[in-house]
Amino acid sequence: MPMENYPGKPRNISEFGKLLYKSQDEIRSIQNRKLREQVGLLEKYSPYYKKLFKKLGISAADIKTVDDLEEFPLLYKRDYMKNPMDFRLDIPPDAPVQPHERILWGVHYTTGTTSGVPTPFFSTTHDYYGNLMQLTRMDEVAGINSHDIVANLFPLTPVPHIGFWKTIDYSIACGARCVSAVTGARYEPFPIHRSLDYAVEMVEKNRCTVLSGIVSFVRRVIMRAEELGKDFSCVRLCFVLGEACPKGMRDDMRRRLRNIGASRPFICSGLGFTEMQGTTLECTEEGGMHLCAPDLYFLEIVDEQTGKRLPDGEKGLLTITHLDRRGTSFLRYVVGDITTLTHETCPNCGRNDARVVMQPVRTMELVNIKGTLINPDILKTEISSIKGIEEYQIVFTKEDLKDPLSMDKLQIRVAIERGLDKRNIERRLIEKARKAVEMTPEIVFVGKSEIFDPTKTLKSTRVVDNRPALD
Repeated sequence: MPMENYPGKPRNISEFGKLLYKSQDEIRSIQNRKLREQVGLLEKYSPYYKKLFKKLGISAADIKTVDDLEEFPLLYKRDYMKNPMDFRLDIPPDAPVQPHERILWGVHYTTGTTSGVPTPFFSTTHDYYGNLMQLTRMDEVAGINSHDIVANLFPLTPVPHIGFWKTIDYSIACGARCVSAVTGARYEPFPIHRSLDYAVEMVEKNRCTVLSGIVSFVRRVIMRAEELGKDFSCVRLCFVLGEACPKGMRDDMRRRLRNIGASRPFICSGLGFTEMQGTTLECTEEGGMHLCAPDLYFLEIVDEQTGKRLPDGEKGLLTITHLDRRGTSFLRYVVGDITTLTHETCPNCGRNDARVVMQPVRTMELVNIKGTLINPDILKTEISSIKGIEEYQIVFTKEDLKDPLSMDKLQIRVAIERGLDKRNIERRLIEKARKAVEMTPEIVFVGKSEIFDPTKTLKSTRVVDNRPALD
């Protein structure tokens, strides 16, 4: 199909955006060239990779294409956390580079581990300018433009996370107006954080067209607006990140938005992470999440045991390689998600960048029940398809918490809309759980704030495993 005939192709494509419509061979050629340049910089200026090159007995000249990346071992977050400065390029003042490549522009932090220790990720001016190019393409994929008013519903957190700040940056990239609710956990010395109701009022008052935030919080804003009878008729797009957004969740958000005036809201989901300084995202719902910056990042799906790259369509660990960075830079960094990729032309918009085509599953969220590893996302999808559920939480526990050897037990804590038949909801939840994970759950009805209180946590904790560890 000619590029101009794709149904989701935008009318006006920026010069930056045209790259995504080049042939896959052209894109791969650009990636190979950029990788050669990047490994040359790593060999010269990266404390970590200087040592690794010597250990492996290879030089930058040996790396000619992205296929040569398999010469390198996988890099895990635990290795990065040991000494983050080792992964920051140490470019001396007299190096033959532009000042943009040495000047520190900003630092974001990533947690994403059970320890919760924030780890810095450094960006130079060079990196930030490239990121704005990436975000321009991202805007085009989602359909965000200079006519939009973006509601930044990400929380302002103790450490600078990309959600809050990249919402501002992607608005800058396309010239959209951005208003920030500044929600989050209260900090007593400077009580600047605002309430859920403030966020709702802000959206209505500013006639916001885009709601940008963590899935569970954006949904809570919509629910509160529905309770208050607010006018959200200007909302046309929800750009939601940070959690899975299955079809049932999308349908629930869309139904509630229509109840408060929105006509045809697009629920756009993506996989974002600090190491990419942005997100993959959908051009159409459940159509796969576009990389948007194949000239800045190379994604692979790899076998966890061997580190070998897997072909399109096979499930494995998602890794990222930086192709054009001057701050923190990685080769084959394991993001922490199990998913699949495709490099086929997108049937909706005609772009040729890689797409994440399976809802990513965090490796840490897989749960071993009775000797079988299960994916709680399957159960999440089933639960979210039940109308009238306001919040839910999946709890894996024991028949006797004092006895680690007692039988595993599944509990579903749920908050439902007023007036619904609890017995009917309980029956449906039991049916869904049996279908998804072959377990019969205990259903516990609670208030929605007992599951997710947006004044205390960034997002809802959908899965809890409180089983005692065996000695």
